[in-house]
Amino acid sequence: MKQIHRKFHPLYKRQVKTLMNKLEDVTKKLDFLPLIYKKMIVRQVIFGCAAAVLLGLMFSIHTGASLLAGVMPVVLGVLVASPIANKKNKGNPKSIVINALKAEAVKVFLILAVMWLEFKFYTELVPIALVLGLVMAALISGIAISHIDNIKIDNKE
Repeated sequence: MKQIHRKFHPLYKRQVKTLMNKLEDVTKKLDFLPLIYKKMIVRQVIFGCAAAVLLGLMFSIHTGASLLAGVMPVVLGVLVASPIANKKNKGNPKSIVINALKAEAVKVFLILAVMWLEFKFYTELVPIALVLGLVMAALISGIAISHIDNIKIDNKE
């Protein structure tokens, strides 16, 4: 058994390194987002994929796909809404609040639309796995938001 492990060990290291490089490339493509959103999205996708594989192995492929179907609308909502929320506001509190509300409305509408499409067209959907994916994505978002006070903000006025 040890001989087999030694034989595949360099291959495994290379695969992990390749995966990490690809993950870094994806993160660089998200440069239009603030750092906190980039980290949150990457974590949501990583935990979502890991949980989907685990559920897929434990139950069925449709359970894993349903969990991803719960995570992905939240990720898409954040990707689309965050540029709206981060528009330049010129220090006007009213426009800051308006942009935040617009972004939240876009995010909620997008999540509802994608979930409606999932329920409409994915016949093998496992609802509890979908809800689990939504809850997981929401918890990761909440954790990211709760740590936002720890971020150092550069005031460039």
